[in-house]
Amino acid sequence: MESRGRELGSCLEEDQILSILGEPICGDCPSSISSLSSDDRRLPADLFVAIRGTEFDATQSIPDAILRGAGGIVAEQAPTDSHDSKIPWWRVEDARLSLALLEQAGAGLPGESLRVFGITGTNGKTTTVRYLCSILNVEGRSVGWMTTVDSCIASQRTSSRVTTESPAIIADALSRHLVAGGTDVVLEISSHAIDQHRVAGVPLVGAAITSLGRDHLDYHETVEKYHRTKLKLGELCRAGAPFLRPVTAAETDGVARFQVDGLSNSDGGIREVTATIRHASFAGSIVQIQSLSFSAEVRVPQPGSHNVSNALCAIALADACGISQEAIVAGIENFPGVPGRLELINGAAGPIFIDFAHTPDALDSVLGPIRPLVDGRLMVLFGCGGDRDPGKRPLMGAAVAKYADRIFVTSDNPRSESPSAIIEQVVHGIPEQKRTTSVEVEVDRRRAISNAINALQSDDALIICGKGHESSQEIAGQKTRFNDREVVLEILDHHQKGELIG
Repeated sequence: MESRGRELGSCLEEDQILSILGEPICGDCPSSISSLSSDDRRLPADLFVAIRGTEFDATQSIPDAILRGAGGIVAEQAPTDSHDSKIPWWRVEDARLSLALLEQAGAGLPGESLRVFGITGTNGKTTTVRYLCSILNVEGRSVGWMTTVDSCIASQRTSSRVTTESPAIIADALSRHLVAGGTDVVLEISSHAIDQHRVAGVPLVGAAITSLGRDHLDYHETVEKYHRTKLKLGELCRAGAPFLRPVTAAETDGVARFQVDGLSNSDGGIREVTATIRHASFAGSIVQIQSLSFSAEVRVPQPGSHNVSNALCAIALADACGISQEAIVAGIENFPGVPGRLELINGAAGPIFIDFAHTPDALDSVLGPIRPLVDGRLMVLFGCGGDRDPGKRPLMGAAVAKYADRIFVTSDNPRSESPSAIIEQVVHGIPEQKRTTSVEVEVDRRRAISNAINALQSDDALIICGKGHESSQEIAGQKTRFNDREVVLEILDHHQKGELIG
């Protein structure tokens, strides 16, 4: 029977199956398998891996999966008494982990032939990935990446659906990059992906956490659990590979710091790398870098101390992996930036920035360094997503209020929630005095952006936060085309033609 599950790049032989899953608790291990499925709608397949998801429990579909042609079952539970004992059943501790290991093995373990780096963190992941890719490109490597914004695999760029894809898509991407002559891949790895083992079976030659703040508590429940999940990225590194963690206690001294752990030649002590800002402007920062093997002055072309920290993270990881100082410095200084990450649009009255900041920490790290660079008013437009951690909404309002002279609160992606109710929670975090004098509420994001641009005067700066590179807005479960950059350019075009819209 022809399988409609996922066809593996290469058949898994019996010894490979046993090394990943062990002996089945009933039935005989097949001599080989060539297809997998974790979706009961995509059967038959040689193996059905039943995953208990957050929204759907596939173990409930096992009897139907067998009827539809599942040749074997992998699950975290034992078979029922009615199960046909001739059909092999593997009971595993973690079905997601087993699936990822099977996918990587079925792709020929491409991660073992590539240099694969992993970047996680609350903020700065995408930019740090691209800083590191820029360094690797200067070194002469054939580099691929997978980020929240886009992916570049085998020299083909595509927009991303999620931050970190499924194990099947990651395995396929690594295999295609290797076959095309690729040498390196840098993965942006979300906390969900770490928790769900999406990159299991991919040995990392180096990894880093860019920052640790508050996010995704709807999934992780507490900040402590969220941080512990991020720290597990270090467990995916090869023996002796560097693993970087941010040193947050030193944030107030104006110096970005990372601790480098895991090196095989480490004496066990704390090894810190630092970046001190010498000069800052909208055109970027001049910083003094103290890395593991060199000290140098480097120009970071993207503004803000958060980008200095992102650049230091990439610099230190590259240095710890033996990349030359020349390639590192050139890679940082020639990096053009990432769409939607403090992306500058020059307006007639003043600069307009598009940024993805959508957590209290991200807003702090973006707005704090920009505020001293603005001679006039710092104007900030932002909202907060629906169906996510509601506890961060007033915290975001408070974070913006610390720096902004004028605040425009609007919709982000309200999803299934009431946009007005979300905005009310955000505004509640803004101190009452500023709330009554400096806040404008407009539910319609396009109209809010128009109002903010209309209010922009000479020496002011406007930062539009929250959506960054995103190309759609989700309201009441419906997605429509919406990109902040496109909307800003459209409004500026109307202004240039003498048309005031709002």
